[in-house]
Amino acid sequence: MASQVVVLDPQKRERRRQILDAAKHVFADSGYHGASIHAIIDRADIARGTFYLYFESKSAVFSSILDEAMESLRRLMHRIDVDDPNAAPPQVQLRQQIVGALEFVVQDRALAMLLLSAGHTPDAEAAERLDQFFGEVRDLLRRAFESGQEIKLLRKVQPELLAAAFLGMIRGVVEHIITHPQPPTVESVVDEILFVALRGVLA
Repeated sequence: MASQVVVLDPQKRERRRQILDAAKHVFADSGYHGASIHAIIDRADIARGTFYLYFESKSAVFSSILDEAMESLRRLMHRIDVDDPNAAPPQVQLRQQIVGALEFVVQDRALAMLLLSAGHTPDAEAAERLDQFFGEVRDLLRRAFESGQEIKLLRKVQPELLAAAFLGMIRGVVEHIITHPQPPTVESVVDEILFVALRGVLA
């Protein structure tokens, strides 16, 4: 049976967003294990009862943050259009998508810090949920490489292996950008990634 989509009115959507933003910063500052619902409601400046109107637990709000981040990445990373004669060249579309996805992460420092906590959290539930998130990212990258081969943008590659390698590189780049006192621009980082990483796989 398909789950029903609950549509919130604008005021409730804004309150939910307020809670998610507060939770994201609390998780980024304290880690999942150190975060508490009390800290989240304190930062969001809401009553405890208000929190439970939207989320049943700390785990639920954590999962919602990752779900929304994944949804945004799926919108940003999509199949390159080679059928529309007015579309930009495939290489340009590829660059635009990578720039958009990287900007989405690094411009939200709290989200970036939360994602970088993967592998460092002592909480098994959070570690499992982060592993699931990055598994979805790897799958997104794998399908992108498969698509690149189909449209002859890439030479024959091992999509799953390449996706794992790219994910590791991207995580390292995100960490460098958000921790460096004078970070490079996202566009310059993407140009470097494309030059170094894709040079060996472009058709």
